[in-house]
Amino acid sequence: MAIQNTLSTLMRPHRPLTVVLIGTSLDEESDTVVRAGLAIARAAGARVHLVHAVRIEPILVHAEAGMGRDLAQEQIAWREKELRRQVERVGIAASELAGCAVLAGAPHRLLTDTAGTVGAGLIAIGTTRSGPLAAELMGSTADRVLRKASCPVLLVRGELAVPPRRVLAPVDLGSLSGDAFRCGLSLLTQIAKGEEVAVRVVHAVSFLDTLAVHHQTPGGISAEQVERLAAEELRRFVLENRAEAPFRMDSAVLAGEARFEILHDLEGNPADLVVLGTHGRGGLDRMMLGSVASTVARKAPCSVLLIAPEATLEQGIADAVTVQTEPAWHREAAAVGV
Repeated sequence: MAIQNTLSTLMRPHRPLTVVLIGTSLDEESDTVVRAGLAIARAAGARVHLVHAVRIEPILVHAEAGMGRDLAQEQIAWREKELRRQVERVGIAASELAGCAVLAGAPHRLLTDTAGTVGAGLIAIGTTRSGPLAAELMGSTADRVLRKASCPVLLVRGELAVPPRRVLAPVDLGSLSGDAFRCGLSLLTQIAKGEEVAVRVVHAVSFLDTLAVHHQTPGGISAEQVERLAAEELRRFVLENRAEAPFRMDSAVLAGEARFEILHDLEGNPADLVVLGTHGRGGLDRMMLGSVASTVARKAPCSVLLIAPEATLEQGIADAVTVQTEPAWHREAAAVGV
């Protein structure tokens, strides 16, 4: 039984990557994030737009001090100088720079709004735990960017090989997962430029999945049979969604809870990048990342490319759509009575 993509008529074409928006904390540790975003832009023939977004409370010096200056403006001016220094330090040519700005306000809102304004096809932010803005970038800001962004978000962790040679792509076999998988492959194709990339596609089957299929199947079904069905459906999923992606792909079914098995798989099969949809298995949820995406984003030892449903749908449609994402092999097992 082939997987049917119920959102196919709403899919937006995977447009060429022309702008990569990079969120920077200005310090030398954030140079890693800037270099990763720049390398991706160069590989895809795109330009970069740097944004330093920060909350600054306006403080006016008392007139008797003889200064009478708005210290908030002074802080912004200093940060603009630091941003220019970072551009020079990383070696971004004028022709590669679509823009750079220091913006005062809620970082997650400024990053996502600016990405929409400049037509960014990717947002790159850091996950480092040190530095002046690290707590925000790793915590609430990163989470909010992932919820709000209408384009893929790259969480950079350490030096990122561009193109990444080894990619892990966890999927849940639903329509939204297929959309995210195709979107991720499209981005990889644009930056690979014919170089060899190996993609490992995995699907986790939990104890509850196995139990549900067992109860839905007349006469019951063993865990081994469930895994075989899942492996067949995973192969179909890859064939139907890989399109013309010129990558070597293999697939594997993982037995256990997805968020833990993905991390465990990374221990035995190290990857340069994880590509993962942010939807939960129940469909679209603007208020909360799927628990799998949230856990992998925080604990993966490598960079993670997270793709929200909005990254593959026309603007605004995703907010009004609820999708049934039950893996097809659940229904198939019950239907054939395996």
